Order: sequence, then C-alpha cells, then structure tokens
Amino acid sequence: MTVKIESKCILCVRKAIQEKYCEYHYEAVRSLSDHYEVWKSRYGEISWYDYLSRLQKIKLTGKWVKEVIEIELENIKKNDKKMR
Repeated sequence: MTVKIESKCILCVRKAIQEKYCEYHYEAVRSLSDHYEVWKSRYGEISWYDYLSRLQKIKLTGKWVKEVIEIELENIKKNDKKMR
C-alpha cells in the first residue's frame, strides 16, 4: 500500500497548491510581485527587501501578505549571510 503525503503550506496547515504555499499565500506572493513593478514605476528603483519592509509596516497590508513578507525577508537575510 502506498500512502501519498500531501504537501502543506509552509505558513499554515492548508494544502500547498503551488511551490510551498496554499492558494491564499500563493495569491499573496503573486500580488506582491505584481505590485512591486508598480512601486518601482512610481517611486523609482527600490530593492525587493526595502519594498517588503515598507509594506510590512503599513497597517492596511493584509494578514496573508504580511505572513509571506515575513518569510521572504527571512530568506533574504539568510541568503545575505551565505554570500558573506
């Protein structure tokens, strides 16, 4: 007998549908990515890290987006440490 293990979202208990996120967190990732281009066109060059840091501080930023931002910022910090 073979048991198929469903992958779970790294941020919640829902089934992961894309990469490592559930449908809600994946939509947050897509939204962040799409809006990053808008921010860059309006505010000039802004790094992905600075963009995420600014959004994290905005009270109106949604819960799922903030959860994704937190994990993305952690990944950036980990990668920076590896490069040193």
